[in-house]
Amino acid sequence: MVSIASSNLIRERTLNFCKSIKDWKLKIDNSELFSKITEVLDKEYGIIPEKERIGKGILYISRFVSQGIFEYIKKLGLIDKEYITIFTQAIFDYGKEKDSLITKHFALVFLSDFILNFPQEMDSVIPLIEFWVNSDEWDVRETILICIINGLKKDGKNTLELVKKWAKDKNEKFRRGATESLRPRAELKWLRNPSKNDIILDILTDLNKDPSIYVRKSVGNNLKDLTKYMPEKILSLMEKWIKNSGIRVHDALASEEGLSEEEKRLIWTIKHAMRWIKNKNPEFYPRLEKILGKNYVLYFDEKKNRLANPKR
Repeated sequence: MVSIASSNLIRERTLNFCKSIKDWKLKIDNSELFSKITEVLDKEYGIIPEKERIGKGILYISRFVSQGIFEYIKKLGLIDKEYITIFTQAIFDYGKEKDSLITKHFALVFLSDFILNFPQEMDSVIPLIEFWVNSDEWDVRETILICIINGLKKDGKNTLELVKKWAKDKNEKFRRGATESLRPRAELKWLRNPSKNDIILDILTDLNKDPSIYVRKSVGNNLKDLTKYMPEKILSLMEKWIKNSGIRVHDALASEEGLSEEEKRLIWTIKHAMRWIKNKNPEFYPRLEKILGKNYVLYFDEKKNRLANPKR
């Protein structure tokens, strides 16, 4: 039996809603339209079966309602960079005013649909993307990165240049935005391809000693994900990091004792990156010991023993 919250049914109901709106042209005051869109979003979220709520939430609903509305307005011939800039900014502000998280997410996803459909216009909305990347709201910063992911799908070369610029920004939110948007996802297979992702590893390498733990966590998480697909390549990268750092490897290296602040940051990132291999790939323990020392293999626990101190 098809779920009431299936993507096709959400789009179908959204299309019926779109037909009920007499005029999709933007006005000075669009609060009535935004109120109706918010009602649709809330209703769709409300009818998700309880057993499906783990995998289907606010972002899921926003994605398919956005697709339905975007396609409808596109067929009306209204979509252009001016429309999208005004619409997304205005409905986001409406969601903020009404304290509607789902409406704000809808605005960000709607912008990402524009990039997916009109990648040649991405440059025109970069200021808007960067405005939200710099948001004080964590969930806003996460969702807006869908725009970058869609840009990488459709215009990889130019989007990658933007990501490289972010990776060098003084603002930690932009540096983290760079690393998070490059996480290895199924829809961007080249990120998982060891013969094609050297440029990604170069960006992560440049940030491996970042002063911000917010950024280093993302670097480590990215590398941890990559170890699932190319463990030997990532191990080789970690060996290179250690060699280039001049740090002497010994059993208790993971304790970070006696290291400079910069060296501590590097070791922290490597420990974070090697979690999957440490937990899932004992066949690589000999190499792991030569990177982080024996105690990391024996005692490291992400939650209880990050310094890998011997048990007493």
